Amino acid sequence: MKINRVSQFFYSPTHNTEKIVTSIAKGTGADPLNLVENNLTYPGYEETLIDVEAGDLVIIGAPVYAGRIAATAIERLNGIKFAGNPAVLVAVYGNRNFDDALIELRETAISLGLRPIAAAAFVGEHSYSTRDFPIGKGRPDALDKEKARLFGEQVAKKLQALKSIDKMPALALPGTFPLPERKVIPPSHVDTAPNKCNKCGECLPACPTGAIFYKNGYKTTPELCTICCACIKVCGRHARIMISEHIPQIRENLAQTCTERKEPAIFV
Repeated sequence: MKINRVSQFFYSPTHNTEKIVTSIAKGTGADPLNLVENNLTYPGYEETLIDVEAGDLVIIGAPVYAGRIAATAIERLNGIKFAGNPAVLVAVYGNRNFDDALIELRETAISLGLRPIAAAAFVGEHSYSTRDFPIGKGRPDALDKEKARLFGEQVAKKLQALKSIDKMPALALPGTFPLPERKVIPPSHVDTAPNKCNKCGECLPACPTGAIFYKNGYKTTPELCTICCACIKVCGRHARIMISEHIPQIRENLAQTCTERKEPAIFV
């Protein structure tokens, strides 16, 4: 099969998934003019979507939260129409474990009419990572992005060797199926420390769910916050803070137990 275009779909609040997906796309060898990016991260993303064509290779990428694909990513993918395309599945996790994320992404892709032909789990700096408690610090780095590019080459070679994807066996992936219930996370959200905030507004466009608003300072609608920590990452004054009884302890535990460098897991 020949690759006409590479249609990328990614949900990437802290940009780690975006970096991996775009590196994979470049590795396929498709003409740069035929690398189409669909960023599902921010409110209003529907207005910029580019329709998928029958000859496209589709790459879907999303972060892993507590061993599952980010729920917001699944919701946004479910609103997109595909055309029976071959698909590459990408989960980006914070150097702990990707658990059932690739299984979830596979089942989502199949439900949308896609044909998964390859998958990978890459590491990105954990959302909870801080200067004092680093978790997967600086990932994906240059080596990760090079491995993503090489994965793209593998995908292209597999497609070129295929005459048809209609009779391909199901892509075997690690994880639990049927999927277990999502873990229940106690109420937590990110809000602003007024004494540190200079009202620059950088946090507002960084939020993927529109949870941040301005009313005598930048504030958060707790039920809309997905604790992706994108606003924390962009705040140069450290004015966005976690409001949680349990996440600080989780962060410290992860920083102590997830020190060994995890490498990408590739399934072709």
